[in-house]
Amino acid sequence: MAEAHPQLIGIIPARLGSVRFPGKPLAELGGETVIERVVKRVLSAGVCDAVLVATDDNRIAQAAERAGAEARMTDPKLANGTLRSHAALVQWETDLKTEADWIINIQGDEPFVHPEQLKKLAQLIRKPGAGIATLARPKSANDPERENPNRVKVTCDLNGSALYFSRSPIPSSPGPWLEHVGLYAFSRGALEALTHLHATELEKRERLEQLRWLEHGWKIAVGRTEHLTHAVDTPEDLIHLQNLLEGGELE
Repeated sequence: MAEAHPQLIGIIPARLGSVRFPGKPLAELGGETVIERVVKRVLSAGVCDAVLVATDDNRIAQAAERAGAEARMTDPKLANGTLRSHAALVQWETDLKTEADWIINIQGDEPFVHPEQLKKLAQLIRKPGAGIATLARPKSANDPERENPNRVKVTCDLNGSALYFSRSPIPSSPGPWLEHVGLYAFSRGALEALTHLHATELEKRERLEQLRWLEHGWKIAVGRTEHLTHAVDTPEDLIHLQNLLEGGELE
């Protein structure tokens, strides 16, 4: 029997409910739903052996499958995307009687995620001993988004591992900074372990799940990216992206 090759699985959590924009995975953008665009971007990177959409809605599942992904239904009561990704992965592994080696977690509301970002994450997580990897974008000292609490900042040690994530400006004094890009890669063992961690005080105060991982002693490798990501958080974001698409500024 041939030995199974290592498998990297892309998982896109996409739930119907959203406080600021209910139903956004099914919102239309340039003739396709948001979730269809996310799936096609992930597939175009060519780094994943399978792409799953973890969802709580049959309409999202059908849209995902039209775009070329596999859909797995997950409990809408799961607290976050990490738990939804894990639940979908376990279903997939059970169905195929196999086990993944690495997982890339992609936001279901970023229809223009760049293939190079996914390739970078795949490279980082395949390094010996890597458990968690993510990305950050260098920003200039005078970038006004530094003061925006919706833009998460990250600081790193000399080896490129995350020291801290915050919604506040860090470092506190003026200068260049790093904006966190909400894409993650995990080893299979790390993802399993993370689902068993209890919430922590810093996580609650900053409202950032990755601080739970840091507080429990996990290292997070941070790669650099220059590519912009365009999230659909509100209906206004969707209109803005539609205008950019029609103007030829996005493809």
